[in-house]
Amino acid sequence: MIVTIPKVGEYGVIKDLPSQELPVNAWSDAANIRFREGSAERFRGEQRLFDVPTVTPYWLQQYNQGGKRWWVHAGTNALFADDGTSRSTITPSSAPTGGVDDRWTGGVLNGVLVANNGKDVPITWNGSGLAVSLVNWPAQTRVASLRPFKNVLVGLDVTKNASTTADRYPHMVKWSNAAAPGSLPDSYNEADLTKLAGEIDLAEEPSLMVDALPLGDALIIYKEQSMYAMTATGGQDVFRFQRLPGSVGALAKGCIASTPVGHVVLAPGDVILHDGQGPKSIISSVLRRWLFQTIDSTNRKRAFVVTNPAASEVWICIPELGKAACTLALTWNWESNVWGMRTLPNVTCGAVGQLDYSITSTWAAMGVEVWSDITSAWNQDELSPAQSRLLTASTSPSINAIDVSATFNGAVFTSRLARTGLVFDAPDRVKLIRAVYPRIDAAAGTRIQVEVGGSMDSELGPVWSPPVTYTVGQTFKADCFASGRFLAVRFTSLDNQPWRLRSYDMDVVTQ
Repeated sequence: MIVTIPKVGEYGVIKDLPSQELPVNAWSDAANIRFREGSAERFRGEQRLFDVPTVTPYWLQQYNQGGKRWWVHAGTNALFADDGTSRSTITPSSAPTGGVDDRWTGGVLNGVLVANNGKDVPITWNGSGLAVSLVNWPAQTRVASLRPFKNVLVGLDVTKNASTTADRYPHMVKWSNAAAPGSLPDSYNEADLTKLAGEIDLAEEPSLMVDALPLGDALIIYKEQSMYAMTATGGQDVFRFQRLPGSVGALAKGCIASTPVGHVVLAPGDVILHDGQGPKSIISSVLRRWLFQTIDSTNRKRAFVVTNPAASEVWICIPELGKAACTLALTWNWESNVWGMRTLPNVTCGAVGQLDYSITSTWAAMGVEVWSDITSAWNQDELSPAQSRLLTASTSPSINAIDVSATFNGAVFTSRLARTGLVFDAPDRVKLIRAVYPRIDAAAGTRIQVEVGGSMDSELGPVWSPPVTYTVGQTFKADCFASGRFLAVRFTSLDNQPWRLRSYDMDVVTQ
């Protein structure tokens, strides 16, 4: 009989359930595959931008100033700004002293860039010259995280005597006086009653402060096991703090991303969607158990979360077991609510923003792809400044634009889809696969390797058949054979070409 497997992108990858219990069009494994519009498609690659960095970047921030769209990147002890045509060293005269795990935080307040590593006085840059220490900042005060909110700067986990680190307030929120438009705050002195600066301890729940990100008119403050909303009152109290429902928080700095449907947060033991009304797990019974068994426990706080707006995705970037940088991204599509997977080349950080007009990715400008592999329109600029896009940094070192080329900076990568545990409503019957009929959208001549497998026991992995090459536009089916109570199928790319699997048929005989 011919069995049709439709809408192969409907459920994405599910690893937390036994494969024989999955819907027939779900997948038990994937690599470099995203799921959208009911199909499974190969991820596009990435292309290096700017000159090769002189340090490994651990923080990226897009910054508009002086008619340019700068991309600022920071190592552990140096900062640089690129506008697409030149690079400026903006390291302050007193160089930063943090390490790899002293994660940078910051942003843009009133048109001025602010950066903080938790070890030194925060720094600012206005688009020219060197970065400088934040004016009016108390010299001995340090904050683990610093974020702009409305017209103030908000610091979390405050140390007031940096020389000894003994005077630490791990539950404290500290905010500046309100800054005038185009300016930075003129005071952080909570004791000055003529200013709006203040501080408060949120110690109702004992876990440590982690990070914060605006959500609408509120700044959501994330501890390790709780969340608080900071909202402006317009009165003498300046800000109101409210404990939010739920006993979850953020795993580390940088593990929160803002999307059109709310914050997506990598929490200790979960991935949640938070829209201000309470947290909701978006990974439960899909990939949660597998994710936290895969992430390296020593380097877990090097994980981060970032959006890929062009694809309506959130990327949960993690270091896999034994890795010091992020080598895998779990991708969640907020429109289709499905998960995919993408390999990462030792990525350290990511950010979203626009590129300067001087940066182009036309065929002539990119100069890295083989003409026969290019699928974009003639002379199309894939890095158009009209669209925000995701950039990542890696230990190579490099800064890369995502979803641009067909390779990882010239290196060919493999995409793969696999499903095991297929029983076709007859788990006790032995079945024989005789052929697979894929429905693939791709350029004529694109080759996909097809394998089938079988097992007599659900606890045993399948025995795979010899691979068969399916060529788009030339091949009608893939003749491959395997038998067992539990069947399997696997599709693997053989070419440096984009492709999309919409559905497939299997010729199955029940014995």
